[in-house]
Amino acid sequence: MEDQNFVRRIQDKIERLTGRPIELRIDHTEGNRLQVEFDREVPLVVIGSNIFRYSGFARMSIEYAVASIRKQREIDLLEFHLLLARN
Repeated sequence: MEDQNFVRRIQDKIERLTGRPIELRIDHTEGNRLQVEFDREVPLVVIGSNIFRYSGFARMSIEYAVASIRKQREIDLLEFHLLLARN
């Protein structure tokens, strides 16, 4: 699958699961990056380029972004592990 199409599908999925528009950026310098910023009108989700190499990282990034946007804050590591364990 073409990278741009893959990124668009990730953005569509996050927006569909949260019911909110987002801005999605891919960090090509820090492959493991995963960050959500709320100090703007439209949340910014920054995901590292490892999403193109590891499908598990892509899925985890989507889950993290959705959970953070729903709670309106970045969730901590323990909270995220508990969330993943329930799914």
